[in-house]
Amino acid sequence: MFTDSNSPLSQLFQLRQELGIPINAIIGYSEMIIEEIAEINQDVTYIAELEQIRACGVELLASVNIFFDPAKLTKDWQDLQSIISNPQLQTQLAKPTQMVIDRSQQLISLVDKNFLLEVRQINRAANQLLQEIPRLIEVPTSDIEILEDTVLDISTSVLTNRFPLDKYQLSQARGYKVLVVDDSAINREILADQVKAEGYQTATAKDGKQAIQMIQTGSFDLILLDIIMPEIDGYQVLKWIRHSPWKHIPTIMISALEQTDSVVKCIEMGAEDYLTKPFNSTLLKARLGACLEQKRLRDLESIYMRQLAQANQKISQFNNCLQVENTRLSSELEVTQRLQQMLLPKEKELHQIEALEIAGFSEAAAEIGGDYYDVVQHQGRIIIGIGDVSGHGLESGVLMLMVQTAIRTLIENNETDPKRLFEVLNRTIYKNIQRLNSDKNISLSLVDYYEGILSISGQHEEILLVRQGEIERIDTVDLGFPLGLAESIEDFVFETKIPLAQSEVAILYTDGITEAENSQGSHYGLAQLCAVVQQNWQRSAQDIRQAVIQDLRSHIGIEQVYDDITLVVLKRK
Repeated sequence: MFTDSNSPLSQLFQLRQELGIPINAIIGYSEMIIEEIAEINQDVTYIAELEQIRACGVELLASVNIFFDPAKLTKDWQDLQSIISNPQLQTQLAKPTQMVIDRSQQLISLVDKNFLLEVRQINRAANQLLQEIPRLIEVPTSDIEILEDTVLDISTSVLTNRFPLDKYQLSQARGYKVLVVDDSAINREILADQVKAEGYQTATAKDGKQAIQMIQTGSFDLILLDIIMPEIDGYQVLKWIRHSPWKHIPTIMISALEQTDSVVKCIEMGAEDYLTKPFNSTLLKARLGACLEQKRLRDLESIYMRQLAQANQKISQFNNCLQVENTRLSSELEVTQRLQQMLLPKEKELHQIEALEIAGFSEAAAEIGGDYYDVVQHQGRIIIGIGDVSGHGLESGVLMLMVQTAIRTLIENNETDPKRLFEVLNRTIYKNIQRLNSDKNISLSLVDYYEGILSISGQHEEILLVRQGEIERIDTVDLGFPLGLAESIEDFVFETKIPLAQSEVAILYTDGITEAENSQGSHYGLAQLCAVVQQNWQRSAQDIRQAVIQDLRSHIGIEQVYDDITLVVLKRK
């Protein structure tokens, strides 16, 4: 069925289409947001407003379908005049439109940023609809040209709001090439001239066969395709395009046909848009801009996908290299970790010490720890060292091994004076740190036991003494200086002597214990450590160690440990 483009029925269809554009935008964008919220299972407070906006859109669409029912229309222009001048029409359209404006305006400040663009599109479409409703329904139908211009202006406004033609797009217009396909020479010429006037390059084809040949050999950004043509019609050409390597080219169908089924058929087959002849140049401009903008975005997406594929290939190659390197590093880390564990004091060695019960525990937060503890017997003296290298990992682990080796070397060379020992040790560590271009340093305390006296030197955490169940805290901050920060620390090293009677206990630890966090982010803390030690001080050193570690693990629970944990318990026999 062919419909006269100047008939009342034609104008009725046109009015329905132009009113439907912003209404469908309201419904579509609101449903899109609601579906996305449902997919991510997100609990939002503004879902009710979105449902109201969608309901208003459905109400608007129903009103348009009821009032602009083709069954109410004959060929008499008075019927069209009666429809659009119905006083109930404006009321039924304006009230829900205003509600959409109000609700969407409120949502702009409430929705997540992921939905902000869609909400603004809803608000823009509703405002445009509200502004144009009076013009649409009060147009004097006796003047066909005025009606057409009004409709075209509305359509243009809506389309340009949906697909803004900014300065960048206009500057790119001359780079686009449009193929015009029409069996009428006059129509081809008129349409090609209008397209050229918008700044685009054009080519023409007289029928479907020539169009297919030109598409295969040319490079086009958009196709304007007539439907009714001899031999191969527009439907057949569109079907061929959508199943060809050129399916990415957007196609706008052009025809004098005005039935809904024609529009639906073209859209279902893959057409981007649909225009009826004769058409307004302003409307053509808007539709061209919209489709070419979509193509530009698709082209950009294609470029990005190619770039992404190239990047993924490079990443894959890099990952392969990383895998090889990680295998090598894992082997080196495993060797270093095993070496650390081998150098820790053995239980058998500690049990052979006659004057003291000593129980130690050390656990790294990473593969390689930065905590240090050691027990050295030399000429009747028992020297216990405890330290904490800043950070953890391979670099900290290597520095810890340096410290352990250097201390044992100095002691074996009878260097037991704290000032000289710490000065030599610091210079060694400082120079190595400089060579490594590292920012590491180590806090270190040495506890020298001899004939019931603890001689404490060096700066580290507090040392806890338990006398008859009472805790005495020994602050070491004034007994030394972190190793590796300065070239000389001799002037900062001091010693304090404290008696240790039978059954009295000394506790040495690193901050990995006191700063360990539970699921609420609370530290284990020094007070809790003291409490556990007080409850168990009468037990063996091994039992005290076990009680502290069990209580610490209970505090941490399933939380990740971020720092190395070291504990040394001394108890005089």
